[in-house]
Formats: sequence, structure tokens, C-alpha cells
Amino acid sequence: MSDQGPADTPAQAKYPFHKRFVRKPVEIRVEVERFQEALNSSSVNISPSGMCFKIGEPLELEEQMKILLYVPRGKEVEILKVQARVGWQEPHEDTFRVGAAFEKFAPGDERRLRLWLLELGGKKDANA
Repeated sequence: MSDQGPADTPAQAKYPFHKRFVRKPVEIRVEVERFQEALNSSSVNISPSGMCFKIGEPLELEEQMKILLYVPRGKEVEILKVQARVGWQEPHEDTFRVGAAFEKFAPGDERRLRLWLLELGGKKDANA
């Protein structure tokens, strides 16, 4: 049983899976690599174990992909790499919202993501 509060979206209510971490609402650049193609996207929220992002075309449930997270570090940007799997998706305005579970990080990137999320604190926008 999760004490994280209500589901973030109707899709998350339809696809109940236990969230191990609180998700931070933050918008950063995200690149989704699938079938030798890179799709530009942006995050809706991120946790150490997964994320929700907006993307212009539908993905397949359980699809494996590589995600690049463009994490702001002052005036620089750090690119974190992670293998992920689609857990759910729903149409949203003129895009799709996709929930992805992180499965395997590039060496050191899981630690870097955790530290960045801790640094965010209560910020709503990583670029603020």
C-alpha cells in the first residue's frame, strides 16, 4: 500500500503499480532513443526509479528504450543515460504522456540523478 497520496493522472490510477519514490514535478529536456531514432521530449515528473514525459507519438506498452536526461547544472547541462521500459501512456492535449520505469543506468548516473533530485528540493522548474 502506498502512502504517496492520490495518483498523479487517470492513467496511473488505471495502471496501479507501487511507486517506491515520490516523484518531483520538474520539466527538463529528454531524448528518447528507439529503433535507431531519437525523439525529443520533456519531463513531467521524475523519481529515482522512473519518470513521466511528454512525447509526440505513441509508444508500445513494455517497450524498451534508452532515455537521455538533460540535467541542468548551473550554466552547464549534464546528460544522464538510462535504459527504461514503458509502464503506461495516455493521450494528453496534442501529445502523449508516458510513464517509464528506469531499469539500468550508465555507470554513476543513478547516483547523479539521486543527488540532483535531492538538490531540487521543492522547486517546480529545474531552470528556475
